[in-house]
This record gives sequence, structure tokens and C-alpha cells, in this order.
Amino acid sequence: MNHKSHILIKRITLSLVAFLLLVIIFTVYANVKVERAAEGKIYTSVDSVPHNKVALLLGTNPLNKWGRPNSYFTNRIKTASELYHAGKVDYIIASGDNHTKEYDEPTAMRDSLMVHGVPEERIILDFAGFRTLDSVVRAKEVFGCDSLTIISQADHNARALYLAEANGIESVAVSAPLRAGRWVRTRLAIREWLARDKMMLDIWFGKQPHFLGERIEIPDVMPQKNYATAEGMTMRIVSPDPVKTPVDSLIVEFTNSRNEEMTTGEWYRIDIDSDGGWRQAPYSEEYMEYKTEGIVVCFNDVGYSLKPDGSFRLTVKPWIYDLGDKSAKYRLVKRFSYPPYPIQKSDTAYVEFQIR
Repeated sequence: MNHKSHILIKRITLSLVAFLLLVIIFTVYANVKVERAAEGKIYTSVDSVPHNKVALLLGTNPLNKWGRPNSYFTNRIKTASELYHAGKVDYIIASGDNHTKEYDEPTAMRDSLMVHGVPEERIILDFAGFRTLDSVVRAKEVFGCDSLTIISQADHNARALYLAEANGIESVAVSAPLRAGRWVRTRLAIREWLARDKMMLDIWFGKQPHFLGERIEIPDVMPQKNYATAEGMTMRIVSPDPVKTPVDSLIVEFTNSRNEEMTTGEWYRIDIDSDGGWRQAPYSEEYMEYKTEGIVVCFNDVGYSLKPDGSFRLTVKPWIYDLGDKSAKYRLVKRFSYPPYPIQKSDTAYVEFQIR
């Protein structure tokens, strides 16, 4: 080997070493920035998560490479549904890849969320969430979200939180469980480090989502307000959610948190907020026709008992009331009783709601 060849090889080697060192330094820098941005913002328990109007559920393949259910997908779905049922979010954006007709992550997420009891009206499909960057940026630019609760596995959440911060979105994240062996976790960690490198470059060079599109407004949801004249009784409307006209029926759940048995019956009343005060809602035309014929509604004299720390559900059919005013606030009124029996006067539970 002549002198020139030796120098050339040395220069190439030094260049490769310098490039490798640069990549390592950049990777360390990117990961430190991401971890700092995520510090204190990732939750593992649904109970401790603050409320946000919208959750961003990041997509993945419903099936693994062997064609069996993908645990990353199923754990994200379970976490998202728990978040919704705990009242921590009002809507879930199911954002994923739909680059072909045969591959459709958002629809798969919607179907799975509905199986877990999340109403279809509370699920928003984002078919252009091809990458995490697309999902996060579109959440703000298309769906108008200035705050988010992000749902994925922990490492992915950290990267999504950094992207949210870089795009002016206040966000927290809930980590779905990750059940994997040491080798799989190592492989995923290396993959995530490289993904963070690419994300940092995308931000620096102003990378934008593949598609944006017209703005889609996510409506506000009035949270149910419930209260009672005695402690220990909680009443809420669990279905339909949201309540829509015409109101055929309401499924009401009662919860007893006292150490004594509670009883309630079938009687109910619906009030309307009129001029800052509550009054009974007007009767429906159908019911008024019955009244002119001398027919009135009667309630079965049935008592339902509820054990301590228990709950049960009852269906109310409010057809006797005119609930057509969507701008109004309504409240369902139910009587209940705690011992000692016999009692002279029942206590009353209320839950306020609106109709779309």
C-alpha cells in the first residue's frame, strides 16, 4: 500500500469515526431533550390524570407479524376506554395510518373502543395520522386542540409530548402497559432513539404533515352535575351519551357510598332551568292528549334496594315531557331514602344535563 492510499484510508476512517461520534452526541442530545420535556407529564394511573377535553390515541397495527392480536394495540384501546369511562376525557381522536383500503388503523380503533363501551359519537377518526408528527400537528391544526391527553406506550409518549410542546400544545400522556421481554425492549429502545433523532431533524427543517385539510370543530360537552340532599347517594346518566333528541330513554346509574342500605323507586321528574330558576319541564303534546282523555301516568309502587358500596341501573322513559329545547339545561330528579324506617320525608338526588 502506497503512502497516498494509506492517508486516504486514514482520512476515511477518521471521517467515519467523527460521523459516528456526531450521531451518538446528537442521539444523546435528542433523548435528553425529549426526556426533559416529558418529565412529570406521563401518568401510569388513569385516576391521577387531569381532565382534558380530547385524548389523542396514537395508532398501531391491530395484529402482530404472526397475525395475532397486537398487545400494543389492545393495551392502548383498554387505556383509552378506561380514561373515557373515568371522565378524564370527553372525546378520543383515533389517529392512525390508512394508506390503503385494506389497512385502516382508525376504523379498527373505533370498533375496538365501541366494544369497550365508548360511544361512537365521542370517537373522532383521523385517517391521515401516518406518523406521530402528523397525528400531533393535525390534532391542533385540523381539530383545534390546544391541549391533549396522549395515549401510547411510555417511550412513544415521551416523543409525542415533545412534538406537542414544539407545536404549542399543552399535553400530558397516559402510558399503556408494555409487556415484552428484555430483547424486545432493547430493540424498541434503539428504534425509539433513532425515531427521536428523525423527529428532531423534522422539527428543525420544518417538516409538515402529509395532509392537513379543513378545520373540524369538536363541540364542547357539558359535564353532568349531580348532587343530592343527603350524602352517600350519587346519580348519573350513563346512556345515551351524549343525550340527543328525541329522548327515548335514559339509563340512570345510582351509587351508594354509605355503610347502610339505600332505597329508591320508579318515580321521577324532569325540571328545566328557566330564567335562572328550576321549574318542572312542560308536558309533551302526546301526554297532554292522554290527559284530556282522563288518562294519567302512574308509577309502579316498587322499591329498589341498594347495598352499601354498591350500584345499580334503572331505565327512565321521559316521553311525558317536552324536551325539545336544545338550548336549555335540564335536570332529572329522583327520590331516595336511607334508614331509619319508616321515614316521613324522602331525600332527593339531581343530575343536570343538556340535549343535542
